[in-house]
Amino acid sequence: MKPGFLFVTASFIVLISVEPQATHANGDPRVGKLISQSGAALHVDALRSMKVIHAKGSVVATGLSGSGDDWNEMGGMREAALFSTPPLGGGNGWDGDENWNLDQTGLVIVDGSVLGRSSAIKQAYVGNYDLWTPSYGGATITWGGSKSQDGKSYDVLTVTPPNSSVPIDVRFDKATHLPVTVVQTAGPVVTTITMADFHPVQGLMIPYRVDTSNMNGTTSFTVTSVEVDPPGGASHLTAPTSSPHDFSIANRATQASVPIQISKNQVWLDVMLNGKGPFHFAFDTGGANVIDSAVAKELGVASGGSAEVTGVGSAGVASSFAVIKMLQVGDALVTNQVFIVLPIAKGFGMSAGMPMDGVIGYEVLSRFLTTFDYGNKKVVFHMPGSYTPPPDATVVPIALFGTQPQFACGIDDVPATCTLDTGASSSLSFYTPFLEAHPSVVPTKFTEPGVNGFGVGGPTHGRLGRLQTLSFGGLTLHDLVGDYPAQGGGGYDLPFFGANVGGGVWKRFTMTLDYHGRTMTLTPNVDISVRDQWDRSGLFLINKGGITVIDVRPGTPAATAGLKTGDVIVSLSGSSNPSLLEVRGAFLAAPGTVVHLVIKSKDGSTHNVDLTLADYV
Repeated sequence: MKPGFLFVTASFIVLISVEPQATHANGDPRVGKLISQSGAALHVDALRSMKVIHAKGSVVATGLSGSGDDWNEMGGMREAALFSTPPLGGGNGWDGDENWNLDQTGLVIVDGSVLGRSSAIKQAYVGNYDLWTPSYGGATITWGGSKSQDGKSYDVLTVTPPNSSVPIDVRFDKATHLPVTVVQTAGPVVTTITMADFHPVQGLMIPYRVDTSNMNGTTSFTVTSVEVDPPGGASHLTAPTSSPHDFSIANRATQASVPIQISKNQVWLDVMLNGKGPFHFAFDTGGANVIDSAVAKELGVASGGSAEVTGVGSAGVASSFAVIKMLQVGDALVTNQVFIVLPIAKGFGMSAGMPMDGVIGYEVLSRFLTTFDYGNKKVVFHMPGSYTPPPDATVVPIALFGTQPQFACGIDDVPATCTLDTGASSSLSFYTPFLEAHPSVVPTKFTEPGVNGFGVGGPTHGRLGRLQTLSFGGLTLHDLVGDYPAQGGGGYDLPFFGANVGGGVWKRFTMTLDYHGRTMTLTPNVDISVRDQWDRSGLFLINKGGITVIDVRPGTPAATAGLKTGDVIVSLSGSSNPSLLEVRGAFLAAPGTVVHLVIKSKDGSTHNVDLTLADYV
């Protein structure tokens, strides 16, 4: 659960008292009239002497319950929301410059993405009720029409707060003129805020029940008390200082080196949990702490709550939460960490080709400076302040989109923002809105559609092609294979990004990530100029008790050889029951190589197939 989504709505209660203008700059008198009517319904005049409002209440989120506090600066753009729903806790806010997110360990992450900043600005704009200030707080406002839903009628204003790139729709009840719903839509990310049970506080009408719904479920905030201008209220509106004290390296060392495996360009390592293991984990800059349900059971840790986890696929996966008292990776140690519990071994693990007990991600990366040394197959954890970049390294600024790094990039000379994902096996997977806005980057030669990847939410479908260049930090890579998605509803529908850059790129470097300093440091290794390649069979395989074909891409060697979805590979070049890694390795052999397979079809019959490998991308 991302803390930044939790209390978007409770801060709606803070209003400003200035009488709005009668018309808006767009010339539509309906805008000014509706804002005047809603201001009268809310009794905004009651706020003429108010500076800070503090609301306390109960919270129910992801199957967990607890308490929450909202702080809002009336007439300004600062707000903060804190919550405690054990084992989760923390908060989020906008301090006027940055969008901060706090977790239960004291770790603060600044979200520098366009979407993250726009969401936080919206949160502050709505919470401080800048819609009722002169010039509407600098927002752009248009008439959104009238709508009916569930037997009720609404008037709608479309509002883009200042410095935000994402508009919101604010719905007003036609009968009462009260604002009852706020909707923000950014690709697949839709957040709906519903306000109800309005009560007067020193004359001001505020909603005592606020529900926030998004792809992760619904969070409910019920107000139990409200303070106006409490002593020291403004001090709660500043961003907290990041203060996790739960990580170390054995023997007070400043660094720890851990061996890794590279499979499908993904990073794998062994971890110890609560002194047990080793367990085999993926190390994913696009991920968070995750353990498989079976591992949680083996450890005997209690789990609670419920949330739907989404990823690159279009489907969601049910999950819960558990606390791991000790996470150890080599000599690096992190204590008292919340893990998401979900059946990742049977989901993503089916396509990994490796035993998969879980994932570590931003919780580790945000504490240690972390070097991914692909060439020497090791990860090195550095304590803060102990790492010095090599003199010949390239240092590239990064920001965080939630908990995932992003960086400025150029795709075929088109400026863009890319996300950094060591958990992705491909070189680049494009975001659909970017392709639609920049058709010049779409290659003229494509493969036929097929399954290009597999993650949380299931398979992703698309075409494959080659882009001319990918550049970042003064470095340029050529002739990379790109994944051009062909489906809707998944993570690749997000706006504001060009491509997700995966292990097919990062394996060419020694890369050090510094989340606190917001940099990545890159030194090319011997693979820097190796031509990018893709599987030469045309099959996408998973292991569900047997090496099973879930996709045969048209126009590829596999299609020519007559292989079909549902076929199971029972023998590879005379070797029975090959592993998924062995089969994938064989399919990366040189073009013209003939691979001898024994296939078991859906009807139970077996037959021989000679598969001649070829480049088709």
